[in-house]
Amino acid sequence: MEQQYKTDAEIYAVLEREIIDLTIRPGSALSENPLCARFGAPRSLIRVVLQKLQENGLVRIVPYKGTTVTRLNRRIVDELIYERTAVEGRILRDFAPIATPAQRAQIRARVDAYEALARVESPDFNKLYEADCRLHETWFSAMDKMYLWSTLQNAHADYSRFRMLDTMTTGGLDEVIADHRNLLNAIERCDLAAFEPLVERHLYGGIRRLGSKLTKEYADFFEPETVK
Repeated sequence: MEQQYKTDAEIYAVLEREIIDLTIRPGSALSENPLCARFGAPRSLIRVVLQKLQENGLVRIVPYKGTTVTRLNRRIVDELIYERTAVEGRILRDFAPIATPAQRAQIRARVDAYEALARVESPDFNKLYEADCRLHETWFSAMDKMYLWSTLQNAHADYSRFRMLDTMTTGGLDEVIADHRNLLNAIERCDLAAFEPLVERHLYGGIRRLGSKLTKEYADFFEPETVK
């Protein structure tokens, strides 16, 4: 048994992290009894946690059958990338002309921090994910658009796991580092025309890098596509 967790929030945080970083694979079963034993928690507390995970799209509870981790929906992933490309491109175009020296220095520091984490022999993918979020959050925060940022971040049941799958399996960290450097350079040059293509390349990079693995090696991570 792991250490005893006193609150549903503590247990939720552990399971959410393990689902997002794919330690618990899409489609896996989450049974109440093993979770009770693992966390030293009563069944009532575990049920509260599972219900919250379901509300956030991370599990599906079927009465009398059990709880499974949701699979990713490829269509939703595509739409979230499309939405974020449009929003983030506009944010950067508005931000670059008014960026202060302190804000540009902060972006440089966060680009450097991501690269330092990516260059170690065995990267911590959760720390990389958090560092990437901090970088992109910079321009949303500077433009006082944190509601937009939180909305994009909260749609993570599909998109965050897709990002993690890309980060952990494609070896594309050098490409991500280059994308960050190109965005930084465009901000420093105030190259407004560069932002949309740079953001599009960056955000669609996972689909490009994973390629045929999406329908072959990792097909069971995704819901079957329905034929119209």
